[in-house]
Amino acid sequence: MMKKIALSLVLAASALAADWPHYRGPNMDGSTAEKATPWSEDGPKELWRVQVGTGCASMTVVGNRLFTAGYRDGKEVVQCLDIATGKELWSHGWAAKLGDYLFEGGPRATPTIDGERLYMVGADGHVACLATATGKPVWTKHLVKDFGGKHMDWGFCASPTIDGERVLIDCGGPGASTIALDKKTGATIWKAGDDEPGYGSVVLGAVDGKKTAVTFKAGAIVGNAAADGAPLWRFEWETPYKINAVTPLIVGDLIVFSSAYNHGAAALRVKDGKPERVWFTKDLYAQFNSPVQFKGALFGIDGEVGKRSALVCLDVQTGDEKWRARNVKNGSLILAGDRLLILTEVGELVLADASAAAFKELAPRKKILPGRCWVQPVLVNGVLFCRNNLGELVALK
Repeated sequence: MMKKIALSLVLAASALAADWPHYRGPNMDGSTAEKATPWSEDGPKELWRVQVGTGCASMTVVGNRLFTAGYRDGKEVVQCLDIATGKELWSHGWAAKLGDYLFEGGPRATPTIDGERLYMVGADGHVACLATATGKPVWTKHLVKDFGGKHMDWGFCASPTIDGERVLIDCGGPGASTIALDKKTGATIWKAGDDEPGYGSVVLGAVDGKKTAVTFKAGAIVGNAAADGAPLWRFEWETPYKINAVTPLIVGDLIVFSSAYNHGAAALRVKDGKPERVWFTKDLYAQFNSPVQFKGALFGIDGEVGKRSALVCLDVQTGDEKWRARNVKNGSLILAGDRLLILTEVGELVLADASAAAFKELAPRKKILPGRCWVQPVLVNGVLFCRNNLGELVALK
């Protein structure tokens, strides 16, 4: 009997680990324990391909369902697809503008799944809580109308972050820069700060011995107590055009972040409520896709759209550059076990070693998508999901 119970617990844990319930994956750091297998010259097998609408929303996967969002027919539309076939099971939308300011437009945030509920932030500030099974609205809020949130040049991009009974969002309103809402009702639990919003998502972690909501704002990186929003610390970081778009990466006692526009990357350590810059480098200009780390090595896309670009590896503890692969252009990446899965801006799929020693590709490059690709791929149960900015979504084995 005990063996059966133990086996059930292992299977339940395995099923849970296989999900990708929010932006940046199961650990909110762009990684999964799954290991990608090298493919042949023909590339990974295509399972299905569908159109989900214009946008830069990534995908979340729970069980046999995939969730994403796109712009179509004058609306931002959250969609639920069958992961085996790509068939749409339900959709829910609201009237919105395309918002195509120097790029294709459409929703930027990624749906967050928490049990029976889905949470989504639209580019204009619409916040929706939907029933995961049916897509029916549970509650709605609006970051601008309800909290005075600041609509920055590229709109609201932060994906909702779940913390217990709270859903955390970078809002940018006066006295409501970061907000925590009751995930069941949408009621305000706390709101804090006056900073204008950035374009990344709130990330949770143990910082300076406290559970902290870390947010990369328009002009600073800030820490708030996750429980009540109390301000804990802040570190000024002003970037041209107020574009701080990377979601911070917490590695041990370090907080790693980066901006483009001739700024750079840095690591902070917070001690006794005071943030100290451990290192700074101009070897990594991460514009909007967040780096990943493995065994002390940091991997990120250095560059801006239309300008210099490369995949670089830095030492997490020192910021020293280990290598630079100039043949990997702008795009996004995730860590799959001890390997990097990279989707370049032009739609090439690259598999490489996550090694600080050298850049080593492990499979032939494969063109899998047309057009421009800025969206972070997702790997779940041996299936890789990738999409381009115009909404073409492909599933690869």
